[in-house]
Amino acid sequence: MLFIAFLIVAVFTFIGWYITRDVFSPFVLQPGVWFGILLLFYLSDPELYPIIHDFPISLIVWTISFLGVAYPTYYYLPEHSLFSHRPPLLASVLTPSRLVLKLYLFIAIISVPLILYTLMRYGMERGESNLMTYLRIASYDDTLDKPDLGLAYYTIGVALIVFIFIFVYSSKKWLKILAVVINVLAALISMSKTGFFVFLVPMVYILYLRGKIKLRTIGIILLIFIGFSIWFQYARSMASQQDSFSATSMLTIYIMSPCVAFDYYVEPTSATQFGEYVFRFYYAIMHSLGSDIEPVSNVLKFVGVPEETNTYTILYPFYHDFGLPGVGLFGGLYGAFYAFLYKRAQSGQNVYFILYACFLNYLILQFVQENILSNFSLNLQYVILILFPYIFQQLSSRLSR
Repeated sequence: MLFIAFLIVAVFTFIGWYITRDVFSPFVLQPGVWFGILLLFYLSDPELYPIIHDFPISLIVWTISFLGVAYPTYYYLPEHSLFSHRPPLLASVLTPSRLVLKLYLFIAIISVPLILYTLMRYGMERGESNLMTYLRIASYDDTLDKPDLGLAYYTIGVALIVFIFIFVYSSKKWLKILAVVINVLAALISMSKTGFFVFLVPMVYILYLRGKIKLRTIGIILLIFIGFSIWFQYARSMASQQDSFSATSMLTIYIMSPCVAFDYYVEPTSATQFGEYVFRFYYAIMHSLGSDIEPVSNVLKFVGVPEETNTYTILYPFYHDFGLPGVGLFGGLYGAFYAFLYKRAQSGQNVYFILYACFLNYLILQFVQENILSNFSLNLQYVILILFPYIFQQLSSRLSR
């Protein structure tokens, strides 16, 4: 069954490329990511449990439902046809407020270094021997002794948004370098490889669309990032005096183990509360308003495959809460969402282009975990931060008439 799933994602990947000629389109990325992951399974023969249960059929349902909705959504939306290879436009009649963007940049410049300094100083004052591990755990463990950053912690997301705006609208190299530095510092706050990935993807996407880099360059950047990730993981493991670490173990744990973890440990329709993972944001709000039902944790339990992992692919919340019907339903919703943003971005509407660039990394990271619903609060902040400069500019223009 796994080989059938491999053939299906391979066929859809080549169909998507044939139609769009765009490696960043959802029609290429969604099946292409899985094509790459499953190809690694066959080429590397990892020391993991064999995939023999429900992962293949779940992946097939996810892919077919995603693309089965994405294609008609894209095709029947107005603007130019899917079969037109007209390049995306980066110009739009809507313009963001420069005042708001300057405010975003000011907030990012002040808050990101200050938050990183505060966390590092707090850790050192308490005798933490490994600041890298301390910062990593502090990013997700609410029980850890760490400073109360209050609302300041929410300003970290501003760094990513202003980064995308700068790369779309500005031609000043020093400003782009400043945006990169700020986001590197923001990634160090969580000491996570994903933190670097989330701003690298929009940057590469924008540069590719503007013809600054080609597919070969993207491949080189990917190899450099993999090399950096291996070094970064090695540095963290050595600093925390963990067991020996190798590139092979990273490939196994971070790229392939989520599929195996899903195959062996996720039970369909096993939620205690209705949609406890899919609708976690709702339960969090209701709990803050006095409900006795606590929202489930985003940090999942570690399991052995036999390597330990606590990620279960994007399929986890849908399959856990609603079984295969849930995978199919939300696969279709995901497909409609990404096809809509991609089509609007293709039509030259920068606001949608920036939204698509912001959410693009989630589509690439689908082999790791679900990120849109599980981090709904953060993503809602992203959407508001992206829309506000445009709305403010429109209101300012009307008031000045």
